[in-house]
Amino acid sequence: MSTAEPIMDADDMRDADWAILEVLREGRANAPLIAEQAGYSAQYVRERLGRLKQDDIVEPLGHGMYAINPEEIPNREDGDA
Repeated sequence: MSTAEPIMDADDMRDADWAILEVLREGRANAPLIAEQAGYSAQYVRERLGRLKQDDIVEPLGHGMYAINPEEIPNREDGDA
């Protein structure tokens, strides 16, 4: 049994989430590579990937690899108020 949480919008996105998406725009990657390129710890990146995956913003590809789901990325300008 799962309780569905609302999909993240731009207001819910953290700076780390945007940094993760920037790395994944270059192509698929695993958490340690994303962490290195984005400047966050691998543990924190894994936590954020879990949330991004929950909201279908990123997709797990297997073997620890992730890819971006472009249809689900919130518009960053929508969060700037």
